[in-house]
Amino acid sequence: MRLLPLFALAGVVALVGCGGEKPALPSNPVAPIAVDVKEVTADELDTAIKEYKGKVVLVDFWATWCPPCRDRFPKFVAAHKKYAPNGLVCVSVSLNKLWPRGEYDKQPVLEFLKDSGATFPNYVAVKDEDKLTERFGLGNGIPYMTMFDKTGARIWDSEKEYLSESGLNKLIERQLAK
Repeated sequence: MRLLPLFALAGVVALVGCGGEKPALPSNPVAPIAVDVKEVTADELDTAIKEYKGKVVLVDFWATWCPPCRDRFPKFVAAHKKYAPNGLVCVSVSLNKLWPRGEYDKQPVLEFLKDSGATFPNYVAVKDEDKLTERFGLGNGIPYMTMFDKTGARIWDSEKEYLSESGLNKLIERQLAK
């Protein structure tokens, strides 16, 4: 009888598995989408948000050059992973092209999103700061978050009311339960 080399045997075990059981699938799988970013005007962003009527939408305005934005982004991704199966839609909007004025490179934005696992709609705002302020409440700077209920009404923003991570989770849960 000829023996398989040890590395070949390990490969067979890896393919067949130990104990003959299939790996368990996650109980709340979130269908990932490819991480991408699209440049949008304020009107295009507004239209995109309105397409999610019937769902709770949490929007995060941020920039790669903003350390507090970068620090908070993993919590935004975690909220997506936790609540997307229940109807939460997370949308990220980079302001890299608007602030500061000058050179803009899409690649660092895309790399940050990929590194963060941002498998939800991602945009870069390209103009219309006044319309962003009017529709989304964005005014005094970033980081900034806002939430829309299932009817599409803006119901919360981080400038008017600070919420801890647990407070934000409670708000998301309340809105999803409606």
